Amino acid sequence: MNDNRGSTMKRIEVTLPSLEWHGDKSLTLTFPAKWEIKRCRMACEGHPGMSQEEIRAAIHNPVESPTLKRLADGAQEVVIIIDDMTRPTKSYQYAVPILEILNEAEIPRDNIRFIISPGTHGTYGRLDFVKKLGEEIVDEYQCYNHNPYEMLDYLGETSYGTPVYVNSEVMRCDLKIGIGTTLFHRLMGLSGGGKIISPGVAGMVTIRHNHGPLGGFGPDLTPHETTGYLKNEGNIMRLDAEETARMAGLDFKVDTVLNLERDPLEVHAGDFVATQRRAAAGSMKWHRCESPEAEIVVVNSYMRENEPFLGFWPALNSVTEDGTVVLIAMDPEGDINHWLFNHHGKFTGSSLWNGKAREVGKGARLIIHGPRYRSQEMRLGNPETTTWIKEWDDVIEELEKYHDHGSRVAVLPDGTSGIPEKVLDSL
Repeated sequence: MNDNRGSTMKRIEVTLPSLEWHGDKSLTLTFPAKWEIKRCRMACEGHPGMSQEEIRAAIHNPVESPTLKRLADGAQEVVIIIDDMTRPTKSYQYAVPILEILNEAEIPRDNIRFIISPGTHGTYGRLDFVKKLGEEIVDEYQCYNHNPYEMLDYLGETSYGTPVYVNSEVMRCDLKIGIGTTLFHRLMGLSGGGKIISPGVAGMVTIRHNHGPLGGFGPDLTPHETTGYLKNEGNIMRLDAEETARMAGLDFKVDTVLNLERDPLEVHAGDFVATQRRAAAGSMKWHRCESPEAEIVVVNSYMRENEPFLGFWPALNSVTEDGTVVLIAMDPEGDINHWLFNHHGKFTGSSLWNGKAREVGKGARLIIHGPRYRSQEMRLGNPETTTWIKEWDDVIEELEKYHDHGSRVAVLPDGTSGIPEKVLDSL
């Protein structure tokens, strides 16, 4: 199988985006020319992002909502809720024009705060806020983490029986603004909209009921028929989250659709249900990705680099039954914490952890390429068929054990945002 592996053998290079929150450096992978290499294309590639003036215009002309200027008139305390480091949003691009409006409304700087919405993902430090908001905003405005266990106001129950607890600081504000990005979501169809409140700044009890008994995700539970990838309309978890956001009084939302440089191709501002539905349609348009059948599927993680397992879904739509998935997981900080779905020890895990690994579900083998994190091993793939490999040359050597001349290779530029075209064509 290795008859052509000499130093003079022709090679094919493929360049991918990498290290989203760590410098945005390109990653170049080299393949032997004996394989049929296809770098799959996402629809958003090559399209420049909106200018700051275009972003500003979108925020000034909201959908199904009064203008932010009107909402800000008479407001005393303002919270701007931003999505966390699991999302690719460059929040400063939208925060700047929002702050301009708030300043015109003569709201004191000390009465404006930013709160990151991690749901159950954990906490973040100053450097994370700087990456999201920039040095100037972090220097001038108060920035806070959300605590899903304490400092919560009880607002009652949704019509779905979910007890609603929301961040107390958020509830002390009479103007509530959210900023986020819409991508495919394995539970709620597509993200965005009211998710900035629930799970974003909701209490653990609220999130656990929405994800567990209601949505059906967790040990001995069956996912509700309305949930799953791209199931947006009528999704019971989303409807519950939107009801929670109404109860909390989310006034204004910015939902974006990004290109592969994480700059906006669409910005929708206004009512959070309207913005989410428009951004969901935009995501399915711009994040469409080629998904040819292949014996080797190399799936990159970029827009949600600290949740690399999300690349499994696009990979499933390309890899053959006896094929190999290569998951690119380069984030130097590793996978995110998740207080609901993670294991937190050799024998222990959170309430919705099922004690099993996230398996690809198709294909004979899984290779994970990137720094090794021992605490992740039980989460990614069947240990008997999963190999962690740090060096790319060693990845190629491993692949050559199973795949000979003429094998098809599909390289997905970002499996954490790209939506397989064959899935979209089947809708």
